[in-house]
Amino acid sequence: MSEIRVAYLGPPGTYSHQAARQQFEPLSKNFKITYLPQPTIAQCFQSINDNKCDYSLIPFENSSNGQVVLSYDLFKDWFIHVSKLKLILEQDAKESLKCKADEATPANAALPTPPTSASTTTTTTTLSSEHQTKHPNFNVIAEQFVAIHHNLITFSKDITKIKTIYSHPQVWSQCNKFLRDSNLDNNLKISKIDTSSTSKAVEKLTQLPAGSQSRLETAAIASSTASEIHQVPILKHHIEDHSGNTTRFLVLGQVQTQQEQQQEQQPESQVQLQLHSETSNKKIHLLTFIIRKNDNFGSLCDILAVFKKHNLNLQSITTRPSVVSSWRYVFFVEVWSNDNENDHHDDDGKELDSVIKELNSNELVLDLTVIGSFYRSKKYFEMIGA
Repeated sequence: MSEIRVAYLGPPGTYSHQAARQQFEPLSKNFKITYLPQPTIAQCFQSINDNKCDYSLIPFENSSNGQVVLSYDLFKDWFIHVSKLKLILEQDAKESLKCKADEATPANAALPTPPTSASTTTTTTTLSSEHQTKHPNFNVIAEQFVAIHHNLITFSKDITKIKTIYSHPQVWSQCNKFLRDSNLDNNLKISKIDTSSTSKAVEKLTQLPAGSQSRLETAAIASSTASEIHQVPILKHHIEDHSGNTTRFLVLGQVQTQQEQQQEQQPESQVQLQLHSETSNKKIHLLTFIIRKNDNFGSLCDILAVFKKHNLNLQSITTRPSVVSSWRYVFFVEVWSNDNENDHHDDDGKELDSVIKELNSNELVLDLTVIGSFYRSKKYFEMIGA
């Protein structure tokens, strides 16, 4: 039986683990699914790049808390080539200064004679070997949505006895109403301690001495899966503020070789069929770029107009600070075709190719990269009532 190796943010029992199981458990009848918990999100990226797994799941955004900024920053680190961009922007700055100097020079002024020294070289943006960049060995191939149902998990049977609660930092703001109504939001009486994951929070409870007072005064907020794995009872179910609270995960897969791309013209493999079985016919594209002429009036508007021109609708746009230069940002955009009657998957790709060609030829952006193209999950449309 063939093996599929799936990396996720561990330990077992996290929502990332649940996302991995939702995505790949249907294949378990025909494949051996090996789940590989990773200590950090960064390691989830590194594992897929180093071919230590076949797929890796990354938490990307939450319907209540918004973007998982660490995941965005890691995508930025993998796909934005800082040294190359600094070289290009330095050249742009020199050319801009030269143009301003030329404009300031009177038309009848004598032009200086250029140096003829053998050491004179022509300025160019051709990259030296030290600035050559390697592209990651992975891209985004699918998305998975996980309903987030938080539970108050504890060995205690009396909620009024709770004095300490463990959970992941993002959880607190998703359970505000419950904590307030249960008088568990009083920071003077209740210690709320952050953990690296919700599953780790429940594990903390098992490390307290059995039958001790501290064990009966301590709780965790986590999933029912974490409760099951660590064998700690749930005192209060579904304590999240919003019943529709959902986290979206992205599935990373290996970049296909040219031979594999040719084979894709043949009938899909069983794995590909399963990945696409719960998807719609809408293909979404995740791109990243930096605005080249950052201070030009209307530069972002000019870029967005290109997407509209080629009938690609922006689903989301997010920015993260770059380290290329101060106050210059990395843009992440998700787009899909605006033609609701379009059932031909290839059309989106042609439109996207046209956008990339125009943006690059007009020198509007730098490091324009398609991080992934994948079919929109049917769950997305179920959640928005479409």
